Amino acid sequence: MEEKKENLIKKILKNIFSVTDADYTHKLIRICGIRVRILKSDNKKRIKINYKNFNDITKIPQATGFLRDYQMALLAILKEFDRICTSHNLRYWLSGGTLLGAQRHKGFIPWDDDVDVDMMRDDYDKFPSIFNACTTNPDLYCELWRDENAPATCILKIKHRKIKQAFIDIFPHDFYYTRARGKDKKKLNKKIRSIRKRLSLSPFRIKDTDELVAKIKHLTLDIINEKIDVDERLKPSIHWGLDFPHRWSNWIYDYDQIFPLKKIEFEGYMFNCPADTDFMLHNIYGEYMKFPKSICPHHSDENQFSDEEIIEMKKLISEDKNA
Repeated sequence: MEEKKENLIKKILKNIFSVTDADYTHKLIRICGIRVRILKSDNKKRIKINYKNFNDITKIPQATGFLRDYQMALLAILKEFDRICTSHNLRYWLSGGTLLGAQRHKGFIPWDDDVDVDMMRDDYDKFPSIFNACTTNPDLYCELWRDENAPATCILKIKHRKIKQAFIDIFPHDFYYTRARGKDKKKLNKKIRSIRKRLSLSPFRIKDTDELVAKIKHLTLDIINEKIDVDERLKPSIHWGLDFPHRWSNWIYDYDQIFPLKKIEFEGYMFNCPADTDFMLHNIYGEYMKFPKSICPHHSDENQFSDEEIIEMKKLISEDKNA
């Protein structure tokens, strides 16, 4: 009985205030139910270049050492992703910092350490089974991932069995049933963001993954699309899936801003990108040709790589180069 009381008190105190590791590079601070992610100070020390010496952000040299090796390992996974999507007619496009790197640096942002891609829902749902059946690398697999620090977050990741920090994030997009414009578009955007916020609130959190996926499907098809079937020939609006709590103010795109997909150079290879890359990047980053406030890796921690993982990473890079 006393032990139960003690555990209950600890749980209450943890909800009032606690500091834990959110992931490899961030601390999670909980204050009275509010969660704040803060970048670990050690991560800011990983970049050795003095960026004050550069007036043009496009002239910054590429990463070196461990970070560059890590980027090349991610590139190998991205190439396998692209191969399978292309061979199975699955639509995807580079997004986030990966798209920004392609547009601004023709490759990885010199301090970046992740890969982001987007897919439409139909292809997104098909992808895990296709990838896991068709990948030529037995160490790669795709699975639905949930953030234990944000239980309503649920996206696909391609992971490496022997390198814990090597993965690609895949974000879903959904069609709206018509093309939203003007005030209707603003109203729809507000509605989608409101639904996503409610999904993140503690009373509505769903522990079972299948139940969460079903809930997202219900909210998308029945509440947002009002049970109206989508006809892509009408070029309807497209919005971020409810699966991930993006902080962008605008969640909605016109069909023509994404399709037809184009090609963009990234690390010497051509990958899919949205039809209007400039708009997509402005929507997320604003003036994306300027230096950002935070210049350091945000997703990986070199110090948490084992010797075995570094060997596997170099093996992955070597096999990709010799393929």
